[in-house]
Amino acid sequence: METKEENLKDNTPENKSGDKGYYYLYEMCKSIRNDSHSASGYLNPITNRLRDIMETLSLEGVTFRFIPFHTHNENTFDKESLKLANVMVDFKAKDSDETVIFTAHHDIANSNSENCQDNTASVCNLIDLCIRLKKLEQEGKLTKNISVGFTDCEEVGGRGMNQLIKEIKSGIYGDEENLTLYALELTAQGENFWVSGILKDSEFHKEIKEKLNKEEVGVVGTPYNESVNARRYGIKACCIGILDDVNMKSALSRGYCDSWALCHSLDDTFEKSADKESMNNFVQDLMKLASVELN
Repeated sequence: METKEENLKDNTPENKSGDKGYYYLYEMCKSIRNDSHSASGYLNPITNRLRDIMETLSLEGVTFRFIPFHTHNENTFDKESLKLANVMVDFKAKDSDETVIFTAHHDIANSNSENCQDNTASVCNLIDLCIRLKKLEQEGKLTKNISVGFTDCEEVGGRGMNQLIKEIKSGIYGDEENLTLYALELTAQGENFWVSGILKDSEFHKEIKEKLNKEEVGVVGTPYNESVNARRYGIKACCIGILDDVNMKSALSRGYCDSWALCHSLDDTFEKSADKESMNNFVQDLMKLASVELN
């Protein structure tokens, strides 16, 4: 059996032509499954998927912080034995007091599903982003501090985001007034960039359109996502993702779409959702939101 190091040489799902995020999405959907979801925490917070994320970052030369934390379950006798974990990657600009944080939850709701849209694609897009940012940081080309968070337990109240909020409030990411947070959901397919409905007619929405250089960025009502927790604590935050034309039209007109219906289901597969070009374009948009100049 090939090791991950050997597979990296191919860097493809099937035909040696994939981008990093797309390749890792295929690998994670098909090969890396968690045994359960994070409702009550684990004796060992390093799930199969979290282990794979950390292994991949290490192989790509990306330094990260592993942050275990306790969860609280009233039905558990020994609360201190059950833990969850976030992984954070921090990139520093030479001279900036502004910080952009991107997050994607690594936990899953259905251990029998590939969980492509919810939220494996977002995790893999952030791995791709980390690889690109590492090079730019080394070249001194970052104009803002950028942190990437792989958060736990979004599926049960956003506990990983709550842990990140504690860190933000502690000041380790700088002045909260100079911080913006984007939570990723549904990022496997589509050319239509969307933001959560809370941004309708806001300056934040206008700011995002300007950064992306897009005349239209759809504002859609979304199911619960971890940006909700951040906004509760006064943090400038929103949920972002992409949809194809059919799903975008449905989300704008009906407030719902088939892509959201896939979430948590056995139909949430790589074959039904993953699109290499869409994912690559989305990561380029993330670079724009981080104020990184594209070549």
